[in-house]
Amino acid sequence: MLRPRLAGLLLGALSLGVLVALLPLASSKASPASPSKSSPQDPKITAFAVPSPPSRPLPNNFDTSSMKLEAGAMRAHLEDGRVVTLTVMPKLQRFADELFARNQVPAAAAVVLNSRTGKVLALSQQRLKANAAEDDQVAFDASPPAASIFKIVTAAALLERGGVSIDTKTCYSGGSNQLIMTHLADPPRNLAACASLGSALGHSINAIMARLSDQHLSQSVLSQYLGYFHFNEPLPFDFDIPASTAEIPEDRLERARTAAGFWHTHLSPLHAASIVQLIAQDGALLRPYIVESVTETDGRVSYRGEPKLVSRPISKTTAGVLLRAMTDTVRTGTARKAFRDLKGMPYLSGIEVSGKTGTLTGVKPYRAYTWFVAAAPLPKPEVAIAVLVVNEPTWRIKAAPAAAQILKKYFELTRSKN
Repeated sequence: MLRPRLAGLLLGALSLGVLVALLPLASSKASPASPSKSSPQDPKITAFAVPSPPSRPLPNNFDTSSMKLEAGAMRAHLEDGRVVTLTVMPKLQRFADELFARNQVPAAAAVVLNSRTGKVLALSQQRLKANAAEDDQVAFDASPPAASIFKIVTAAALLERGGVSIDTKTCYSGGSNQLIMTHLADPPRNLAACASLGSALGHSINAIMARLSDQHLSQSVLSQYLGYFHFNEPLPFDFDIPASTAEIPEDRLERARTAAGFWHTHLSPLHAASIVQLIAQDGALLRPYIVESVTETDGRVSYRGEPKLVSRPISKTTAGVLLRAMTDTVRTGTARKAFRDLKGMPYLSGIEVSGKTGTLTGVKPYRAYTWFVAAAPLPKPEVAIAVLVVNEPTWRIKAAPAAAQILKKYFELTRSKN
């Protein structure tokens, strides 16, 4: 866990697509990752932590469903009389809300961030049949399995500490639905297929991720990257939210399974959006924030939200490599159909998307978890999105098609302004 020591104020400006002046940073006890000598890259990873403010702008029991459209902006009225103006785009929020409602999704969340500032542009969530063990605030629920979204963390560790390049080819056979010990060994030549690490990301090839992690990453290195990607500690936000939890098992096979996205890792939609945000922003993790301002009962504005750097989990080089590699997901990989119309034409004309899918099914009770995270447009993303859809055996929509529709709406709204 990062435990910041107050080290003063860092004066200057940080170019993150926007200019942020007088950015308050503090040093961290966590030592930055240092690549092995065999690594093809030499990342300079500097970790920072955002000091917790004396009081957060929102109470911890804040319910996002309380925000309403008032005078062209989304606002919420707190019990003490203060009025909170939120960063949410009203039309985009309404579109996502209606999308989930129309498809009667049992549980879902969509989080859209400005990838250059961390500002929340939409935070839509729905749970139709909640029980005592399930959180109505699906966007902040950290219990869903991370599934293949965790492959992003594994790929970053391989690039920086494993001596592996994005073009490193690995042969495999099977492993699409489960991983067993034979999948970690060299496959029979007559049954083997071979693909690069980049293709393994875009096509979510479990056996390649498992084999590469087994050969090149130790338990301690993977555990380090949990910390770099902010697992097992709460993500800084405008009110306290649960931490996404993960563990790297000692057992060889279980560790390989974890690296490929089979259980042992959990993720909230807000955290998932932040992971793709940092990839979009050259490896800089920004604090997500939803509060634009807080107005006191006397009309005085007592708080204004602003961008803040949390950490640099990975190098700029690694972020760029991952961003480019993840375009395969949409162009030829696991999200290809979601981003094509019925005639096979691109759903988002002229907009290149970098993304990652995730799918995992739980039993007792049956839950089909589908994820999609993305950044767009390339080469300089301005928006990051994470969508989680939790279905029962009968379903109407999954995460990738939902994300495609929300992204299309976002670009319609923002391009119409220009």
